[in-house]
Amino acid sequence: MKRLSFSLLALVFFPLAVFAFEVPPNDGFITDTVPLLDPAQDTGLEEMLQIYKQQSSNEIAVLIIRSLEEEEIADIAVEVGRKWGIGTKESNNGILMIVAYEDRRMFIATGYGLEGAVPDIVAAGIVEKDIAPLFRDGDYYGGIRAGIEAIQKHIGGEYTAERYSTGSGDVSGFGQFLFFLFFIGFDFLVAIFGRSKSWWLGGVVGALIGIVLSLMYVWWWSIPVLAGIGLLFDYLVSKGGGGRHRRGPGIWLGGPRGGGGGGFGGFSGGSFGGGGGGGKW
Repeated sequence: MKRLSFSLLALVFFPLAVFAFEVPPNDGFITDTVPLLDPAQDTGLEEMLQIYKQQSSNEIAVLIIRSLEEEEIADIAVEVGRKWGIGTKESNNGILMIVAYEDRRMFIATGYGLEGAVPDIVAAGIVEKDIAPLFRDGDYYGGIRAGIEAIQKHIGGEYTAERYSTGSGDVSGFGQFLFFLFFIGFDFLVAIFGRSKSWWLGGVVGALIGIVLSLMYVWWWSIPVLAGIGLLFDYLVSKGGGGRHRRGPGIWLGGPRGGGGGGFGGFSGGSFGGGGGGGKW
């Protein structure tokens, strides 16, 4: 019963989705299934990304689709990145830029190795400030090229995250916090609370986090909310999962996780874990 309770709690925070989107085969670095680009534009971007790969080993791919088919664009991006294997297997240095034409949405997904250079807030900022204005004017080629150049400059250190400090894309400050707490810190919390015989430690930790947030963002409501979540989490882990030692990649919020084989020779088996950001135009 205790294990069942822990499993039910996990399902609340980490829902499993039935994924129905059919990943198209890639045509190279640019895969335009609509199409939005003319042949000369497609070829120009393809050559641009091929040269960039030769110079840096980083792989940037662009997928243009007509519709999301009622799926979340972030889930599609991770699935495509995983199946295409964008980036090298050793460095996981791939990035996927996905455009959903009819839904007017876009997302930039980052491989594990580039999440530091292009964090979520930067990916969302690139969509909002570099790409979306050109897309609204119907300049899809210009928007995609501007997005690619911005990504390259962030990786190269020419741009910093402060460039998008006023952005309002899909990634919010609270969303960033939740991603850090549940994705990066989940295994650590399980290990600590699982070894503890107390059931109150999680509440104390949650309350302390809430106090910090309230001082930073005036989120006073976060103190009781996070304290309650911490108490429940610690109780279930220490009573139902104590002493367990789990090895593996952990848990990713919202969809599939892992690496996959590449398609054409340009992709080399890179892995994606859910990092990225996007928005509308």
